Amino acid sequence: MAKTLHIVLLCATITATAAYHRPDLPPGPYCGQPSNNQCCRDRKDDCSHRILDTLCYCDEFCNRTRAHDDCCPDYEAVCLGIQPDPGFLIQPCNYRNKQYFPGDKRSDNCNTCECVITNEVTLTTDWKCERDACLMSEDVVYGVNQPGMSWRAYNYSQFYGKKLKDGLIYKLGTFPLSRETRRMGAIRYDKNIAYPQNFDARRRWPNFISAVVDQGWCGSDWAVSIAGVASDRFAIQSNGAEALALSPQTLLSCNLRQQQGCRGGHIDIAWNFARGHGLVDERCFPYKAAVVRCPFRPRGNLIEDGCRPPVRQRTSRYKVGPPGRLSKEADIMYDIMESGPVQAVMTVYQDFFHYRDGIYRHSRHGDNTLQGLHSVRMIGWGEERGDKYWIVANSWGPEWGENGYFRIARGVDESGIESFVVTVLSDVTEANQKK
Repeated sequence: MAKTLHIVLLCATITATAAYHRPDLPPGPYCGQPSNNQCCRDRKDDCSHRILDTLCYCDEFCNRTRAHDDCCPDYEAVCLGIQPDPGFLIQPCNYRNKQYFPGDKRSDNCNTCECVITNEVTLTTDWKCERDACLMSEDVVYGVNQPGMSWRAYNYSQFYGKKLKDGLIYKLGTFPLSRETRRMGAIRYDKNIAYPQNFDARRRWPNFISAVVDQGWCGSDWAVSIAGVASDRFAIQSNGAEALALSPQTLLSCNLRQQQGCRGGHIDIAWNFARGHGLVDERCFPYKAAVVRCPFRPRGNLIEDGCRPPVRQRTSRYKVGPPGRLSKEADIMYDIMESGPVQAVMTVYQDFFHYRDGIYRHSRHGDNTLQGLHSVRMIGWGEERGDKYWIVANSWGPEWGENGYFRIARGVDESGIESFVVTVLSDVTEANQKK
């Protein structure tokens, strides 16, 4: 009785799983073997087949009662002409020692893979996966971290599972410059002076330089970089009397005309908004990394906006003067040294998202067919073993790069970072202007 029960349980299991070609079972057919295709009416030993350490049968007796359900897996199909439920014939997709069936999905970094039937006759299956480039790539990290590179790459967990094409929208945000903006004449200082080998605005003006912001999953670099530059210059120009963090949310929520919020914006339109309408401070309108309703009138002052000004003399919003363009290395250095951080627009490829430390140069590793424009805040420069670089504040939080900053090759227009640099003066109240 014990042996009969063992046979019943084993064959019942085989019936449900043999079509999946378990590696611990010999493949069929059993009843349908070409050399011995028999289907018997009575229980006969020559109508049985050994599976592992027991027998299954190809006779009608095995199917008469539930207690004797010890038929071979292909008994119904071969002997009775009954096709089993197709679901039991489908071969599963396999991944990391797990079985998946048609319709099941899994993730492969940023791509979704689905188990699909590839042959309707044999009911074989395979994975159908998206092939988009991902923000994070092991190949980029391996390629960049080879000897001889001037910087190191890293896989950031906060970027894992994101597509590169989405990262170029939601981690950047600067739209291509208009033809009119590109033709803006550059400011020429032509100062024949000796520049220091190293200059860092954080050391030159302690407590005046705004902190690194995390723009989140929102293409607002255009707003964040403008608010940062304006904040720094208000503090420097007022000698600390108006040291405050200005709100990029003002631009994101209130500068809507021809802008697309978290999907990107034009820096020239944003600078004109900061000039004509002005910004409020971060405490009054905190950054949300999303477009929320603008609580302010198009024009007004801080009191009308319900914002408490940090200094008594200030009643108007924080406005800037007309923006100007810089394009020569020495002119950029002079402007930073005299007036504070500037805004720079650079081209970003996949490898830049992996930057950990060092002096960045585009490595050509990864997907170079996709690229985007990124607005950043340039705060200084330096030199390391004869290798010149800019010091730049990014807007991806302090966990990225060198505490939120990166260094990039200087004097060679690396990634276009010297092609379009914006300087501006802040509209400091007369009582607070630096003497």
